[in-house]
Amino acid sequence: MSDIPHSPLSSPKPMPARPFLRLGRAGKLALVGGLLLLLLVPHLMIEAVIEERESYQEQVRDGIARSWGPAQSVLGPVLVVPTRSPAPRAPHETGPLRWERGAVAVLPTQMKAEAALSPERRRRGLFEAVIYEAEVALSASIVVPAVTADPGAELLWREAFLATGATDLRSAAAAARLSVEGRELVARDASENGCIGTELIRWDLGLDGPPEPGLSLSVAGALSLRGTGRFGLLPLARRAELSVVAPWVTPSFSGAGLPVRAEVRDAGFSAEWREGAGQLLVRNLGPGWCGTLMAGETQVGVDLLEAVPTYRMVTRASKYAVVFFVLAFLTYVLFELVAGVRIHIVQYGLLGLSLVLFPLLLLLAFGGPLGFAAAYAISTAAVVVQASVYTGAVTRRAGLTGLFACVLAGLFGFLYVVLSLEAYALLAGATALFLALSVVMAVTRRVDWASE
Repeated sequence: MSDIPHSPLSSPKPMPARPFLRLGRAGKLALVGGLLLLLLVPHLMIEAVIEERESYQEQVRDGIARSWGPAQSVLGPVLVVPTRSPAPRAPHETGPLRWERGAVAVLPTQMKAEAALSPERRRRGLFEAVIYEAEVALSASIVVPAVTADPGAELLWREAFLATGATDLRSAAAAARLSVEGRELVARDASENGCIGTELIRWDLGLDGPPEPGLSLSVAGALSLRGTGRFGLLPLARRAELSVVAPWVTPSFSGAGLPVRAEVRDAGFSAEWREGAGQLLVRNLGPGWCGTLMAGETQVGVDLLEAVPTYRMVTRASKYAVVFFVLAFLTYVLFELVAGVRIHIVQYGLLGLSLVLFPLLLLLAFGGPLGFAAAYAISTAAVVVQASVYTGAVTRRAGLTGLFACVLAGLFGFLYVVLSLEAYALLAGATALFLALSVVMAVTRRVDWASE
């Protein structure tokens, strides 16, 4: 056995293991930023699922509207005087004379509609629609002028009638009534009128001839309607008034004009409109007179909205997902920079996937059967507990775990407030982001970003 020491070349000392990839702080931040962009992919898939659910919601509403009744738009009493004129003939045409039909419409000088709505929610599976029954009282004053037809046309006063209508009269035909000067009129079908989107009831006046110019007709009547979502009035009058009352706390007033008075209380709402100034009272109309009469006319009315539209709120919540990713990752980054905790990029990814669950599997899934408020509470609690427990396992520090839970719970609470604010959501969100950036700048003011 030799006493000669071994040469260093024959038995080299093992070299210390080198990390596969050495990143500085700036490199780690770039890697976290790349992961953040990667997490936007499932977020985009979430938005597609939400759009699909919203599409199902609209299909259910359309189906309920077809069965119950669509959004209703009421047409008040209008005096219609049919006309006829000889149809053009070919040079050598023989046979009986053919007539072209038209009408002259005389609008009321004053019209008033008073509607009492009885709304309720109707569900199909996980989706629902707002339906209503409406009792509408109509009154009008029509002053008959000296009516003249187009050249060559003949006024058929013996066929003159009053017309009332609505978008869908399936439920109104049996209960409709109309009287002139206290005399009850008999309802008849008025299908051949060229109307699109409106069904009419014809009330024959039974005149023997043209009335005296200036004759005033006092008209009163009522309709019972069923509809979905929206109720409105076509203000075809020199002065039209509409009043609507309903035990519904989330109305949306829409149409050509806003109500002159509106009150929304815990028991419901009431609203009044005054429209129609400047209307031309006498209108000479050709064939398809009804469509010509209402062409370009806009209505006033109210939409009965859901108090908290679930899928619209889920859509708005999902748009804040990027903010959640950024602030949650930023909290982990601060733990590394300030508290010296080492967090692997895979752990960042698992935290991000936990936050992705909030708008997809939890908020969207629970929102259908439970409503948005309950779904938000359950989803928030589940994600906060899951992410906080995981953070505790990563950091092994109770203080940091509690801080992260408070930050995440605060984010969810603030998001709920922002979603409820509607008009001030942008102001609140911008202010919160400014304050969050200020806190980050203050905490990291002594960090050496160039160090390993």
